[in-house]
Amino acid sequence: MHRRDALLLPAALLGGTIGRARAQGSRVAPPPSRFIVPYGAGNITDQVARVLAEAMVPRWGGRMVVDNQPGAGGMLGLLNLTRAPADGSTFAMISVAALAISPHLQKPARYDPFTDLSPICGVSVSSSFLCVNAALPVHSLAELVAYARARPESDPIFYYSPGNATVPHLNLENLRRSLDFPMQHVPYRTSAAGNTDLLANRVQVTIDSFSITLPHMQSGALRPLAYNAPNRHPDFPDVPTFAEAAPGVAMLNAWQALFFPRGTAAPVVEAAARDVIATIDTPAFAAKLPIGTQPFVLGPQELAAYMRADSERLGRLVADIGLQQD
Repeated sequence: MHRRDALLLPAALLGGTIGRARAQGSRVAPPPSRFIVPYGAGNITDQVARVLAEAMVPRWGGRMVVDNQPGAGGMLGLLNLTRAPADGSTFAMISVAALAISPHLQKPARYDPFTDLSPICGVSVSSSFLCVNAALPVHSLAELVAYARARPESDPIFYYSPGNATVPHLNLENLRRSLDFPMQHVPYRTSAAGNTDLLANRVQVTIDSFSITLPHMQSGALRPLAYNAPNRHPDFPDVPTFAEAAPGVAMLNAWQALFFPRGTAAPVVEAAARDVIATIDTPAFAAKLPIGTQPFVLGPQELAAYMRADSERLGRLVADIGLQQD
């Protein structure tokens, strides 16, 4: 059974909200009432979805059901969205992995995000640090590259990720290949398990989520070498961005965005995008997001183009690595 939570307002207020919007000509259909989240409760996408659902109540009113449908890295909920009615009643928040990575692993692909979904807008993007165990005698990305090259083949540096074909895995593999230095991948089932071994120096490197690494960077157990964001982090002003430390190497940030099923009328998509962007593009929304996460303000056409660029780039990387679905 799916976990369902509801944000409720009185029916009279719901009717009044929709009635006023229709009278003003600003809404072409009632706002969505069902919100699919293809991940388990507590996942970063689920956390962002609940912040958004609460933030949309003053604008949309009414009853929005947050419907967690975890499974297959987001594929289960995404497939269920494609089968939902294209009437604007159901939308989903989906992360980049299910949109730009998973389709390249499936033979044959079970869905095409470009033809089976109608992009609404971006919502959030997460930043991350390249970190090493503090016992490793390196203090910059350049030093890490040199140190890894100098080690004997029988004694490599290990990096962890929370699983094959995850964003941390592909980021580190992209970095390793772009800068041409050796490291060996150790996939874990969870970030927590990988981070435990990183702290014990059984593995030495990661680019995992901000919330996982931040406490240990603050304690000094982990040393940050580069930041995956456009600007330096104010808490770590001496740590360069990847654009500074590795010019020309395109790193991936984990992002989340909203989608309707394919065939949803353009005016419905555009109305939802306007409402959501007006909500997320505010300091109040940003302040409630999980740590290391910022608003990701893209309209429908911008989101589609961004998704295609990430998909093409990551598809090439998946093919080069030779990854297949587990």
